[in-house]
Formats: sequence, structure tokens, C-alpha cells
Amino acid sequence: MTIITKIQTQKLNKERFNIYTDSGKGEEYSFSVDADTLVKFNLKKGMSFEPFELEEIILADQIRKAYLSSIVYLSRMMRTKKEIEQYLLKQEFTAETIQTTTIRLENEGYINEEKYSDSYVRTSVNTTLKGPVIIRNELITKGIKNPVIENSLKHYSFEKQVQHAVQLCQKKVSSLNRYSSSQKKLKLEELLRRKGFTSSIITIAIEETEYESEEDEELQALLVHARKANRKYDKLDNWEHNQKMKSALFRKGFSIELIEKALAILQDENEE
Repeated sequence: MTIITKIQTQKLNKERFNIYTDSGKGEEYSFSVDADTLVKFNLKKGMSFEPFELEEIILADQIRKAYLSSIVYLSRMMRTKKEIEQYLLKQEFTAETIQTTTIRLENEGYINEEKYSDSYVRTSVNTTLKGPVIIRNELITKGIKNPVIENSLKHYSFEKQVQHAVQLCQKKVSSLNRYSSSQKKLKLEELLRRKGFTSSIITIAIEETEYESEEDEELQALLVHARKANRKYDKLDNWEHNQKMKSALFRKGFSIELIEKALAILQDENEE
């Protein structure tokens, strides 16, 4: 049998109380509770209880503490069940306490993953240029189930996806001047895939982007690569040098006709 010998208000938190008990070996600190648990179990000096009753009191206080901590955490922004679980786990609450807490939060509407998912998609659409694949993956990592995600992604219209994909292409294309038209297309496709857009959106966005170079512009881009390759193969004999140059430039997406023009320009430059 354990007897409560003293109940003392904590100095730093007036809402919590330190409970001192005597189990036959003298008074010692036993546990702490908040005001709600103190009242719930009617704890007072001289009260006696069995070990199993002490466990019940401590568990109830931990659940109360986890609940209040979660409410503070949720006050900053909406959270998923998984985020709450991870937050409480870091604070070293038991699995039983965490489960009880999240069930209560769900029942009271503090955790609503449908609303969270809808809000996350709308915010992503309005503030970023992420594609639906990335948004889906981000929600999965937050513990949202796929059916919920798919329903929320309806807020990301086909037209909006195309608009965002075209914006990304337009931002990128000006930095691709040194590449051939075919290379530009490949790089824009790679960009949109990385950003989480599907093949159908990528095709439309590429078609709506002016990325093809005029021949003079493409020739200048080709000459940049040709001069670099020329330095690399400079010590080869004429025939092998010519073949290596054509092969290297063709792999970069330039047409044979344009490569011939570039090689002729390089030859003129070398003869000067």
C-alpha cells in the first residue's frame, strides 16, 4: 500500500503538481500530474492506493499530457495523423498513449486528413509549380492514403497543370541557347519529369513552348560544341578527326547538314 504524504505545486509550471508518497520506506517523490488529473482521481494527502491504481493514474496523466501537447502542435498548422505520431514519439510517449491520443484527436476533428490533403494540394497549386506526381509523393510521406490523395488532386485541373508546365519551360528555355533544338526538347522534358508532370502534360507543354532555334542561332550553338570537340581531337589525322567530330556533334542532336557547315567554318578559321 502506498500513501500520499505531500502534494506540491511545481515552481515552473503552476498547472502541474509533484506527488510525494510513502510505501513503507519513508517519503519520496513519486510522480507528477496536472490539475485535471489531480481532480479526476481526487488525489489528496493521506490517500492510499495499490500499485495498479498508481499505474492507472500515471497513464491517465500521460494521455492528458500528450493530448495537450498535440493541441499546441496543431495550433500552428494542420497536421496529419502520422505527423502527430512522430511528434509524440520524439517526446517519448508510449505507443499506447500515442494511439489513444490520435483516436481522440480524430474523433474531435483535430485530425482530418481529407481537409489536410485538400488544403495541401490547393496551397501547392497556388504557390508552387510542382506537378501532381511530386505533390502525391509528398502527401504519401505524410501518411495520407492514396484514395484521399487522388480525390484532392482533382483540385489541380488539367489546364492548370499545362499552365505551370509551360511556365517552367519558358523560364528554362532561355538558358539553353547553346544546345540544339533536339537537345533543348530533351532537357525540357527532363525538367518537367523532375517537377512531377505526366507524359500527356509534358507533350502539350513542349508543343506550346518556342524552343526551336533559327538555323543561324543553332549554328552558333553548334560551333561552341564543335570548337570544343576540335581541341579534343586536334592531334588525330584528318580523316579520323573528321569522323570523330561528326559523330560527337551528331550525338548532341545536330543535323548532318548543319554539322557540315560548322566543319567548313572551322576549316576556314584554321586556314586564316
